[in-house]
Amino acid sequence: MSEQERRRYFRIDDQIGLKLTPIPAADEAAAISGFADASARVGLVNELRAIREKHLPQRRSLDVRFPTVAAYVDMLERQIEVLAFAIDQRDDFPRDADTPVNLSGQGLSLRPDRGLEIGSLVQVRLALFPDRSRIEALARVVKCDNGENGLETALEFSHLRDADREAIIHHVHTLQRLRLQAQALD
Repeated sequence: MSEQERRRYFRIDDQIGLKLTPIPAADEAAAISGFADASARVGLVNELRAIREKHLPQRRSLDVRFPTVAAYVDMLERQIEVLAFAIDQRDDFPRDADTPVNLSGQGLSLRPDRGLEIGSLVQVRLALFPDRSRIEALARVVKCDNGENGLETALEFSHLRDADREAIIHHVHTLQRLRLQAQALD
């Protein structure tokens, strides 16, 4: 199967905050079993956004039929999001978009400062900008080559919550749209 046929999601070059932590083979089972709790705490904002998207038709109906109630619900949603961001900011996630990657809902490729073993499990903590989505995932190293531009590594997400995948897909589509709009203006 060609590389193009293997891809299931759109990809885009981006600058993100990224922290990779290799997981020793002996610790893989514990990392996988603890993944759901850890990623749920990190992905709180993504989960809230996914719930909002799921109920968008009802929200639009509320906007039309009861604008005052809709305004109040909007204010409550903003307050909840502020609280979620406050909770989210209490850990060691990357805070700057300092890592160039090629990103998709399936995984990412990058030029790391150290080599990773093909097939090994890696904890991935990434922050997307400017929407401030933060995602924790587990990924397998599927490629680690010395290319023309140095070490090239590809990671495929093996454990990623649906809300976090949707946040990545939304981020990729938003960047594509903005870049296409910018090209149209040139």
